[in-house]
Amino acid sequence: MPTDSLKLKILILLNRIPYPLNDGGAIGAYNFVKGYAEIGSEVTILAMNTAKHDVKPEKAEEVLGGFGTLRIVDIDNRIIARQAFINLFSTTSYIIERFVSADFDNILKDILQQNDFDVVHVDGLPPAAYIGTIRQYSTAKIVMRAHNVEHVIWQRIAANETHPIKKIYVALQAKRLKRFEVNALGKCDLVLAISKEDEETIQTCNPSAKTVVVPAGMDIPATMLNKNFDVRNLFFIGSFDWMPNMQGIEWFLKEIWPAVTLRFPDLQLHIAGKKMPSSLLHHPGKNIQPVGEVPDAKEFMLNRGVMVVPIISGSGIRIKILEAMALGKTIIATDIATEGLGLTNGKNVLIANHAPDFIKQIGRCIDDPALCGTIGRHAYDYAFKNYRNSAIFERLISLYRKSK
Repeated sequence: MPTDSLKLKILILLNRIPYPLNDGGAIGAYNFVKGYAEIGSEVTILAMNTAKHDVKPEKAEEVLGGFGTLRIVDIDNRIIARQAFINLFSTTSYIIERFVSADFDNILKDILQQNDFDVVHVDGLPPAAYIGTIRQYSTAKIVMRAHNVEHVIWQRIAANETHPIKKIYVALQAKRLKRFEVNALGKCDLVLAISKEDEETIQTCNPSAKTVVVPAGMDIPATMLNKNFDVRNLFFIGSFDWMPNMQGIEWFLKEIWPAVTLRFPDLQLHIAGKKMPSSLLHHPGKNIQPVGEVPDAKEFMLNRGVMVVPIISGSGIRIKILEAMALGKTIIATDIATEGLGLTNGKNVLIANHAPDFIKQIGRCIDDPALCGTIGRHAYDYAFKNYRNSAIFERLISLYRKSK
């Protein structure tokens, strides 16, 4: 049961409404709102309802209203070619500019003037555009949850972009985003990094930033649910409107899958995720089963054998990997995909960074079927020990209290 020592008055700024819970961004934001509320804090939520992740107000209230007071502001954050071009002649990041809204700023002012908050939780980088307003109208501690080190993601995306014009544009935006991000990190009272690696990157970018590692948490069942370890039944699941996922699966299908199926012709690859483009839905490759968005990610994972995560760009924690670990799935992934999780190759994950590595790891599982069971069990045990919501939020609220 929550105690008075854990009760704080917290305002949470969200750059999207976390629904449906089918991608890492939504799951991470939702778990923080839920975690604060369940530990006994008085929660107010100010959420952007963006064009990219539009949610009907009644559904948003159903999802978040039970955790506290909810205010919603519609924001048109679509990428518009004319605006993207005009942005070239400014010094601001178009990535952040799309989330700046006078309506959001005015409602934020109103909420801050009517309430005396202990903490304003800025969830992700876009709401950091409003730190100046928070400072002007509140004495609350400003805490930012860094989903990733965002400019690092965009630097990696630029490095992997093959179209020369897009490469130049993305590189420019990454440079501007880094400037904004470094500045924002220094304005916060505390930055919640989701991994030790991200914390080190943040400290390198801005040594004045006050940081603490707070891993992504989730509700983990008391017993391992997974019983399917069939490596011939591979799967990938992720949101395809997040560029690193799209880059990763395209790389896998082009550079790895033909060679893998040449050696193991009975392999099947099931691909799931929202916003799946037609190039994947109708992919001509051998033994590829694209299913698009699925209603229940947990059921999808439990009904397939081994997860592949061929991520080659990005930063931060892959929530889908944590979800799979919490079920007890065996995961074959790149080093980049597992950054920040502290996993051990051959114990609770199988690492593969190149086509020959994926072939080798799949071959190991085929030759030694018991290996998948062992890896899955160790993955579950590691997740249960390190990523349960209740333990994470008790520590976090205690930290806020001590630093008041």
